[in-house]
Amino acid sequence: LEERGSGVLHARLAAADPEAARAILPSNGRRVVRALEVIEITGRPFTANLPGHEAVYDTLQIGVDVERPELDERIALRVDRMWDAGLVEEVRLLEAAGLRSGRTASRALGYQQVLASLAEECTEEVARAETVRATKRFARRQDSWFRRDPRVHWLSGAADRRGELLASALTLVERAVTA
Repeated sequence: LEERGSGVLHARLAAADPEAARAILPSNGRRVVRALEVIEITGRPFTANLPGHEAVYDTLQIGVDVERPELDERIALRVDRMWDAGLVEEVRLLEAAGLRSGRTASRALGYQQVLASLAEECTEEVARAETVRATKRFARRQDSWFRRDPRVHWLSGAADRRGELLASALTLVERAVTA
């Protein structure tokens, strides 16, 4: 990845598994490398190893559809609460315990941005704003992922219909139980 860049590797992925190449952005070097590794190890297309929509267990999946402006506002408020609850101090303590050496935890939403602030790569205000931005981006990716799953029953989370959420969910549960 460092030697050739993600563009060259993405071209290799496109030749080996065009469907995976369409699903993975050329700029996402980590995912491109992971897909190529899976292809090399298994000898099968990366997409053949992705989970399908077949259910292992008989479950009911319910999604709550919240309009983007409200979701964005709720994300910003959540980040404010995380900061107010001591996220910076938590990361400071975890950093002393070796957080930076971990590949996954050090990249977690909020942690990555606070670590940048603690390293004086940015101000705390910038870290906070970047946490909001990254969380919104993550929420959009989650939404895209779950929207493709036909097993998810979507309920409106609009403010004027929020009082109906519990009753609507219970109706779905009762229907599933009696079916």
